[in-house]
Amino acid sequence: MDAINIKKCTKCGGTRFNSWDRCMDCRNARGKVRQERIKANGGKHTAAEWKALLAASPTCSECDRPWDVIPKRPDTRYKYTWTKGHKIHVLDGGTNDIGNLQAECYQCNFNKNAGRLKR
Repeated sequence: MDAINIKKCTKCGGTRFNSWDRCMDCRNARGKVRQERIKANGGKHTAAEWKALLAASPTCSECDRPWDVIPKRPDTRYKYTWTKGHKIHVLDGGTNDIGNLQAECYQCNFNKNAGRLKR
């Protein structure tokens, strides 16, 4: 009988992968670590504060492109091109207070943070 080849994550040994071929167990673990950091760093904001900040931001704070010029996100679960970006990164001790947030396009936010979680 042939052995069934099940793909395993090289970091955690998990076998659950999403459509982008990323390990879901590692993704969930990173999410928990991030939420713990946000809680430890403090700061909070209301939905109304975020909506007001977003309404006052017609363009990405990083690349200055208008929201309607930025291509749609590849993952169809997300309907907006903007994301919440931190001026001082959560990883560097930045808070989740409205004063530390800015509206960024997903491309700038993801490129800015690529590889930073390896610490």
